[in-house]
Amino acid sequence: FFDFEHYIEKRKHFSLDEARALLPWIKGKLDAIQKLFGKLEAKGFDPLTGKWTPKGNGHSEGPPPSEYECLMRIIAEVDMSGVLIRNFIKGIVDFPHITVQGKEVCLCWIVGEETVSHWHNLTERFMDRVPIIKMKL
Repeated sequence: FFDFEHYIEKRKHFSLDEARALLPWIKGKLDAIQKLFGKLEAKGFDPLTGKWTPKGNGHSEGPPPSEYECLMRIIAEVDMSGVLIRNFIKGIVDFPHITVQGKEVCLCWIVGEETVSHWHNLTERFMDRVPIIKMKL
């Protein structure tokens, strides 16, 4: 059985400065992910399901293309860093964070934003985020 409490205790948490410092790295990873998504889809392979799309390229089964293995390695590398990718296509990521009050929240960033400037509660989504200036980190 999955021990959620243990998972939360072991999750990496980022300060605002750490999250912001990781942006160049995460931008590069998301760029590579998005390019691989495009290549895989062009071959008729669905990177979200890890399967060939029916009639996508004449194949309906068989081993995944080599680009899929590369995609999985990059996603695993991001996962190991503790950064949470919420949307591969739009480039939305969360950085788990503990506030000065001891509450766990997510610092939230999307490709195109200059810096990490928003946050949301763990149970909320991107559309629920609020500016960091309205929170004591």
